[in-house]
Amino acid sequence: MKDFLKKLKLIDYLRIELEVSKQGFVNRLKENVDEGGTGIFSDPFEGFSSSKNEYKGHVGLNNFKIKRRKRLFDVNMNMAVASGTFEQREDKLIINTEINGFTGAMIPFYIFLIIFYLIFITSFLMVDNIEGGMEFFIFPFIIVHAIFMLGFPYLMMRRSVSKMKYELEREFFYMTK
Repeated sequence: MKDFLKKLKLIDYLRIELEVSKQGFVNRLKENVDEGGTGIFSDPFEGFSSSKNEYKGHVGLNNFKIKRRKRLFDVNMNMAVASGTFEQREDKLIINTEINGFTGAMIPFYIFLIIFYLIFITSFLMVDNIEGGMEFFIFPFIIVHAIFMLGFPYLMMRRSVSKMKYELEREFFYMTK
């Protein structure tokens, strides 16, 4: 499954080497991350929070799992979750991060849509008497609608992964200063 998600670019990896101590970096990261769950339904009222921190999740001494906080009136659907490990080698800190934009909550959505469109298209093809030649208009409309309904969530997840990768790289660099 992970290989398939990598091919779809819904999982990406980030490796950063920073010249900072592990303990100091972990403490700075903990200051910028609120403790909480990283699930898609973890906190429905998260947008009303008054916290100034950009991220939410868990930061330990050897690993972390964070996601970007939801904000009120934020139109960006930040679905990506970053999980990674810290490794200290001499005077460099190596951060290996996996950024996953696919959530398990999307599986029932896609299954429902595929079943719905298969039933709808097969029932449309079995009807004999559509008046006025409307089948040439309705059938392409259904196909285009299905492509949009299946494609937009995929594009949002993919954009979420690339945006999270960019933001984490920038944030980790600025935490060393």
